[in-house]
Amino acid sequence: MNKEIANEVGSAGLLHVKEVAPAGGREKEVRVDLAAMFRLTHMMGWDDTVWNHITARVPGTDHHFLMHRFGLLYEEVTASNLIKVDENGRVLEGPPDLNTAGFIIHSAIHLNHPDHKFVFHAHPPSALAATAFRDGIPCWIQDSSMLYGKVGYHPWEGLSVDVDERFRIAENLGENKVLVMQNHGFLTVGATAGEAFMNMYYIIRMSEVAVQAHSAGLPLEGATKDLWALSCRQYESFSPGRYEWPALKRRCDRLDPSYKT
Repeated sequence: MNKEIANEVGSAGLLHVKEVAPAGGREKEVRVDLAAMFRLTHMMGWDDTVWNHITARVPGTDHHFLMHRFGLLYEEVTASNLIKVDENGRVLEGPPDLNTAGFIIHSAIHLNHPDHKFVFHAHPPSALAATAFRDGIPCWIQDSSMLYGKVGYHPWEGLSVDVDERFRIAENLGENKVLVMQNHGFLTVGATAGEAFMNMYYIIRMSEVAVQAHSAGLPLEGATKDLWALSCRQYESFSPGRYEWPALKRRCDRLDPSYKT
C-alpha cells in the first residue's frame, strides 16, 4: 500500500493545507452526482450538521478526489462549491476548509482501492447503535442479503485524525463494499454514485432491523448461508444503483435542483 505521508495535523483537528491554483479537467457529471448524494443524504435524515463526508475520485486522476467544504450543511452543497484534494491533503481547488477525519477516511480508500470511485461515510442515528454489536450486524431480512458477505469491520481508534489509520481502514475494507466502523459509523463504496448510495441505504436498513430486533428481545427465524448467498447473487443481477440512482436524482430535481449549480 502507498504510505506516502505529507500532512501536518493541527491540535484543533484541522489539516494545515495550502490552497493552490485550480486544475482543469472534465468532471461536471461527477460533481453533479456527488452534490446529489449530499442533498439526498439530507433528505433521508442521515446527515449530521456539517460532519461526515462523501467523496468522489476526480476523473482522469489516480488519487485526487472531490469533497465538501468543511462547515457547509449538506443542503448547501452544490456541484461548484465542492473542493478538490490530493492524496497529501493539499486543497487543489477551492478554499482550504478541509475536515481532517474526512481526508483520513476517504484517502484510505482512494489511495488503495482504485475501483471505488465514490466513498460515503455517515452516522445515521436510526442505525448507529448497530455499530456497537459485539458479534457484528446480523442478517434478518431479505434486504440484508444484498450485502451478504460484503461487510467488513474496523475497530474504533478514536477520532480519525491519525494518518496511519487510513492504512488499517483500507485493509479492513478489503474486497467488501461496506465497512462498519465500530462504535463510530458506516462507510460504503461504489464504482458509481448510485452503487455507493444504495450500499449505504441497505446497510442502514439492515442495521435498523437488527437494532429493532435486539430491542424487542423476541426470537427470530433466520435463513441458511446458502439462501443468503443466493439472494445476494440475485440482487447483483439488478446492478445496484443502476435503476435507483436516476430516480433519486429526479427527486432532487423536483425538490431542489440547485445542487446542480
